Amino acid sequence: DSSTKCSYIFNVHRDMSDEEYEEVSDEEKLQIAQHFLLSSPPGQFDEVLADVKKLLPPSLISPEMLTGIARAYNTRHSTLVTVGDKVMPICKEAEIDATKYVDSVSKKMVKVDHTKWTGTVVEDKPLPPTAFDASVESKRTAILSAVETYVTKHFGGGRAACGVYSKEGKITVVISGDKVNLKNFWSGAWHSTWTLESGELSGVAKLKAHYFEEGNVQLQTTKEFPKVAIGGGDDEAIGKAVAEEIFKAEQALQMALGAMYINMSEETLKSMRRVMPFTRSKMEWNLQAHKMVKQLHSK
Repeated sequence: DSSTKCSYIFNVHRDMSDEEYEEVSDEEKLQIAQHFLLSSPPGQFDEVLADVKKLLPPSLISPEMLTGIARAYNTRHSTLVTVGDKVMPICKEAEIDATKYVDSVSKKMVKVDHTKWTGTVVEDKPLPPTAFDASVESKRTAILSAVETYVTKHFGGGRAACGVYSKEGKITVVISGDKVNLKNFWSGAWHSTWTLESGELSGVAKLKAHYFEEGNVQLQTTKEFPKVAIGGGDDEAIGKAVAEEIFKAEQALQMALGAMYINMSEETLKSMRRVMPFTRSKMEWNLQAHKMVKQLHSK
């Protein structure tokens, strides 16, 4: 677990010549702790925090410091927070201040507890006048409607949400989804950010997956999508075109990852194996033969 990995780093640097130990300063420990927390796998921030606290002096991480680290983590990963009976992504585009964010669907202000991943609608305060760009509001709303349909259709089985924001004529789409099943030792998250500016759409998707049953395997992937032109037409047509381009790009990434896993099991592991095992007998790499033996054993 996390404590096993970082206990040496937190506690000592060993001098092999005289067998002495040098204590790591509190400042260094905090930097290491922050690194581990910001690198937490999806849905496991609290688990990593619990391990980190075991390795630190009591109260070294103050509540204010923890809130700041959690805020940075949530923003970096577009983490979903629960607001009533729905979820919304945390991102810099939605940020009003350190704890208040724009809900682009309801167009209301939400106060967020970064360490509990919950939010509360602020009913008695309106959004700042600069929360959205009025000149592209109709287009933003149309894109939001189309992207919400896409997310609902293709992000099933877990939690997912999107937000669409606008500033100075630029429209930004943020999509976030996660699946967390710690009882079965796995979790994963997907978040992407898309920008529509001057009739061109570009984006970046980031994926994290973690499997830790009798091991610790993580996948982290970042994919940038080049600019593509979005055709003209009314706002509804533009919204549908944006959602369609996002779907095509993200589906291509998903298919490429699937192909990579197939290739990994059939080719990559084969290339890593030594040509001649210790038995001095060559390994038979006939996949069909192995599949046939497996089928016979299963009968």
